[in-house]
Amino acid sequence: MRILLTNDDGYLAQGIRAVFASLIQAGHDVIMVAPERNSSGAGQSIAVYSPISITQVEDRIYFVSSTPADSVRLGLQVVYGDPENYPDLVISGVNMGENLGEDVLYSGTVGAAREGALHKIPSLAFSTNGASSLTRNKYEHLTSAARIVTELVAKIEANITSLPDVFIWNINIPSIPYDKIKGYETTKLGMRPLHQPLIEQITPRGNIIYWQGHTCDAFDCELGTDLAVFLKEEKVSITPIEVLPTNYSQMPTIEALTN
Repeated sequence: MRILLTNDDGYLAQGIRAVFASLIQAGHDVIMVAPERNSSGAGQSIAVYSPISITQVEDRIYFVSSTPADSVRLGLQVVYGDPENYPDLVISGVNMGENLGEDVLYSGTVGAAREGALHKIPSLAFSTNGASSLTRNKYEHLTSAARIVTELVAKIEANITSLPDVFIWNINIPSIPYDKIKGYETTKLGMRPLHQPLIEQITPRGNIIYWQGHTCDAFDCELGTDLAVFLKEEKVSITPIEVLPTNYSQMPTIEALTN
């Protein structure tokens, strides 16, 4: 398949590099266009009041001086050019850190995939958590995650005629060896408790600054959600998400209220 590969960790991140190598080895036509710097939490934001640039740094690898969504935009417009020449698939990730539940609203990884879908290209957002609690924040199984990406792409390619023309899947891969992964599970998005309060600090110059609070570690998960599957750390969670978030169920309520 012809694939535009991006992420929000930046073009030098280990996750995207592992996926790039795995997809190339599998024979896919891959071009990487990713942010120059880490853009975690960028969502689907784009640069509005500043110019952006795209730079080729290696064969088939480019970085963009902006967000993940802008990486997709410039990749399509500058590298691929004519919409008739657009790739078959946009892949975002593997993000080094899970994207679960409400994370999809903030995630640059998911934002890039949604940007691909807006351009009418099927798009996948892949993430993996840090390793076990004993090796927290060390990403020891990126090769395994990249293998899952390549495996799922093969399944999509083999069944492309039975899939929708455009879709977005948010996919979380447990950080365990490949032979320990027990398959895939289709899930819905879960909801965690709100983040802990912002953390206030005073700088050496006396200015007050704030850091984002951490997510809550202990919570009950509804069965069938990506959160529940993720906590088991056994299966790959795949959640289909909408391109546009219209809440159709509220339309009759609004009609009754306003007429």
